[in-house]
Amino acid sequence: MNEFMLGCNYWASNAGIEMWKNWDEDAVRSDFSILAEHGVKYLRVFPVWRDFQPVSPLFDYQGILREYRVNEDKLPENKYYLDETMLERFGRFCDIAQEFGLSLIVGLLTGWMSGRLFIPPALYGKNLMSDPVALRFEFKYIEGFVKRFKSKKSIYAWDLGNECNCMGDAKDFETAEMWTGAVSNAIRANDTRPIVSGMHSLSVQGVWRIEGQAEYTDMLTTHPYPYFVPHCSKDNFSAMRTLLHATCETKYYSDIGAKPCLVEELGNLGPAMCDDETAGNFLKVNMFSNWAHSATGVLWWCANDQIMLKTPPYCWNMCETELGLVDKNKNPKATLREMKKFSEWLKESAIDLPKATEDAVCIVTDSQDQWGAAYMTCLLAKQAKINLRYAYGNGEIPDSMVYMLPSVNSVRMMPAYKFDEIKNKVRDGATLYISNDDSVISEFKELTGVVINDTSTAFDSGVFEIDGHKLTYTRKRVARVSANSASVIARDENEIPIITKASYGKGTVYYVNFPVETMLLDVTNAHETDLYYVYRTIFAKQIEEHIADSDCKYIGITEHTVDETCAYVVMINYSDKTVETNITIKEGYVVEDVIRGDVNTISPFETVIFKASKK
Repeated sequence: MNEFMLGCNYWASNAGIEMWKNWDEDAVRSDFSILAEHGVKYLRVFPVWRDFQPVSPLFDYQGILREYRVNEDKLPENKYYLDETMLERFGRFCDIAQEFGLSLIVGLLTGWMSGRLFIPPALYGKNLMSDPVALRFEFKYIEGFVKRFKSKKSIYAWDLGNECNCMGDAKDFETAEMWTGAVSNAIRANDTRPIVSGMHSLSVQGVWRIEGQAEYTDMLTTHPYPYFVPHCSKDNFSAMRTLLHATCETKYYSDIGAKPCLVEELGNLGPAMCDDETAGNFLKVNMFSNWAHSATGVLWWCANDQIMLKTPPYCWNMCETELGLVDKNKNPKATLREMKKFSEWLKESAIDLPKATEDAVCIVTDSQDQWGAAYMTCLLAKQAKINLRYAYGNGEIPDSMVYMLPSVNSVRMMPAYKFDEIKNKVRDGATLYISNDDSVISEFKELTGVVINDTSTAFDSGVFEIDGHKLTYTRKRVARVSANSASVIARDENEIPIITKASYGKGTVYYVNFPVETMLLDVTNAHETDLYYVYRTIFAKQIEEHIADSDCKYIGITEHTVDETCAYVVMINYSDKTVETNITIKEGYVVEDVIRGDVNTISPFETVIFKASKK
């Protein structure tokens, strides 16, 4: 049974980022006591690079570099230029963590934190990703630190450092990937513990890439703050779109990188964003949802409110001061109380949850907003009761019986040979779904059974009907099409086909003539639309194969096969409403054991879990 990691990012309540300079063992013990009592098992912790390797250059005639020393003019006490006092304090910190049963994820190169650089003076003005002097001291730091503490039992993993992609400018993805590889290899040369990425804001095409991090680390990480991640703060914290954010982003990273992924920093940015109760509910849903979708765990940002601290960056960024699980008076907030409840429930239930069954592979493509397309596909799929696996069109295409190309865009959708690979799978019997934003697809008629009669770049909106539901659409490129060999599932108000179905070899191709996913990116409360009925109609066959189904659009369902006779079913209410499930169970199955909640009604932000077995 793999442990679901629960915890937080930690700075001492008395000093925050200055905790190593202003070391207070009593404060640490007091913090640990409160956290451990409330179910915290893992702490991500940060030896500040500036404090632990305080190396400075010394110059002589005409500014020629003479040597390096530490703490201004002192000779280094070791060849790594590490401060022995700080090392002793960190060793004591590790021992105290072990006393309280806490496991540590150590962010090694913590040179960036909460909006400020904390780097050694010797590296001021240098590119920390590529400058040879910077790299020399980074590798010395890693070697000396890891060797010193690899015997500490409380250390679970080494984190590259806090959001190192904010620490320096990697000019291209090759530099970013080689820096990651070099730092990871420096760690591995000295210890065998897992290496955690510590990065945020990864992509499939940018400088800091999911696959580049996955290549050299053992665990990917997301920092899914709705306020900072594109498209994620359109709705309230209690809305389905926001509640799904961390789950979707974490699975997106894990699937594309083919590595486990940890929700390493989850937070709401404090009472300026929502009240304490809302924050607690936000965390509760995220713990259950990420657990059900095979994330490795959830860590909150952060342990303690830091409202009393006035040093930079706290005096620069007011958003950094009220983010704790514990308030300034040492009282647990709703978030910490919910973490305790979840921790206790997880221990008592002792469920070893298998990975959820997946219905389709969602493939993001070039020239589109990949994250936006993936995010809105997740929202609609969850409402339709479809569970996804993600892939990148330029990467490995997993085997599946259903493929989705949502809101494809531009003339460079994906390499032709990769698209041919998908088409071959369809010829062999798979189903392909394509929704069109503004794409150019070769052999379009042969694939879709649809003829494009004419096109124009113009904003267009309208209404169509599917399965008795009237739905609206918008698009920025209008394609006037006619059915050739395809059958028409839905037409727009001008009787032009808008959703079609065609045979392709042994398989089936569904074509949607508008970007059903990305058209929702700027729509507030997009989860309140009924566009998920497009998926309910197209993927009806897959839904019929599920053990459990519900017509409530706020409920997400995952199924976890135990063996050929039974499965766990997890139903999560991603809303602030009490909802009726109107659950239907597949013929031949029965609800054998309700482990949590009521299968007929789900309270706001709650989860129902039951075991279904064959009769």
